[in-house]
Amino acid sequence: MFDDSTPAPMLDAPTPGMSLTAPLGDRPWQKPPQLPTAEQALSFYVERLTADEQVPKMLDLLEIGIPVDTLVDTIQLGGVMEGVHSVDVGIIISPALSELISQIATKAGVEHKLEGEEVDPDAASQTEIALQLKKLQEQKENGLDLTEEINENIEQVEEMPEEAPSGLMARRV
Repeated sequence: MFDDSTPAPMLDAPTPGMSLTAPLGDRPWQKPPQLPTAEQALSFYVERLTADEQVPKMLDLLEIGIPVDTLVDTIQLGGVMEGVHSVDVGIIISPALSELISQIATKAGVEHKLEGEEVDPDAASQTEIALQLKKLQEQKENGLDLTEEINENIEQVEEMPEEAPSGLMARRV
């Protein structure tokens, strides 16, 4: 029935509704949280965020333009998924975490975006600029200099004669 040229059907995909078949309480977020109060969860995050190895990583994220509220949402959502605290506790501690991260960034002299600040949608992000610079550097190392090719294309466009309009609706000259 199947020959070598026919691809084998994909039978390893998940069945619809498969996520609902796990036993109740088998996932971390289905169990009671490790830190049930906001005070416990906040002290947990303060310890983690002020650790010497975490501060430079966090400042790098803020420096490339990730807003503080996005960072806080990611951190607290990860805590909910790991079963550290409940969703309610995460929502309660979010403003305090935002303030903590903003203070750390201010003391380090890193410019950071806060919630509600207007962002220019046309402006290129620092990440996009860094990626383009990396691509240009790789092209330069591989001997691909595009300036000559671009200049040739510009000259070709300038040399092309303009065609007179023709057709049924064209103006007579």
